[in-house]
Amino acid sequence: MKIAVIGCGWLGLPLAKRLLDLGHEVQGSTTRDFNLSLLADSGIQGFVYDGTSHAQLSEKVKESEIAILNFPPSRSADYAAQVRDIIAQFSTETKLIFTSSTGVYQDLDGPYTELSPIIASHPVFLAEEAVRFSARKFTILRLAGLISEDRHPVKYLSGKQNADGQKVVNLVHREDVIATILTVLKHEVWQETFNVCYPAHPTRAAYYMEQAEKRQLLPPNFTFSAGSGKEIDASKFVLHLEFTFSHPI
Repeated sequence: MKIAVIGCGWLGLPLAKRLLDLGHEVQGSTTRDFNLSLLADSGIQGFVYDGTSHAQLSEKVKESEIAILNFPPSRSADYAAQVRDIIAQFSTETKLIFTSSTGVYQDLDGPYTELSPIIASHPVFLAEEAVRFSARKFTILRLAGLISEDRHPVKYLSGKQNADGQKVVNLVHREDVIATILTVLKHEVWQETFNVCYPAHPTRAAYYMEQAEKRQLLPPNFTFSAGSGKEIDASKFVLHLEFTFSHPI
């Protein structure tokens, strides 16, 4: 298929490379001109999109069969408008995969399914709505905290005062996110919203103390309050597509 990856960064670039390996034709965006050669070296047809400007996509990009929207809200004053703007430039036949966030859920204790309470004003949820009302086939993936071998939150928490050690962690490895996206494409799963989170949920204190020791880092200093916090339940995707998370957190 012809696939456009909007946002070839920490997640999007290895995803684009995997898509190439599977024989797809991949076009990918970068925020800076000097990264175009990096994409080209990987076989990706690159173009510049910084996540804020009015993107003028080429006719070739607009005709992509799949558009994977993977750019963050941090650069945009109105993320939902930006998502609407870029979707509008694609063919009405283009199918959409949007990488959302479990941050759209309200911060309450207990398991969270895709039907749990939402922060309706959250910019990422408003962007989800832009995808849902785009009159295109779509799948929305609400990603938990992202990790990889070279990127782990314990590095930023090391030695810092950190509240709520009793709350549980909600994390997922980058490779499992890529596998999730490839599974959606393989099985043509559309008009769905899925949580994407590794099924183990240790407490923050237990988990980050262990991870700090493993990496020989100064552990965070935790305080403890009542409640376990939200626990993201990804069983809908697991059961619907017989998916197995293969990279433990």
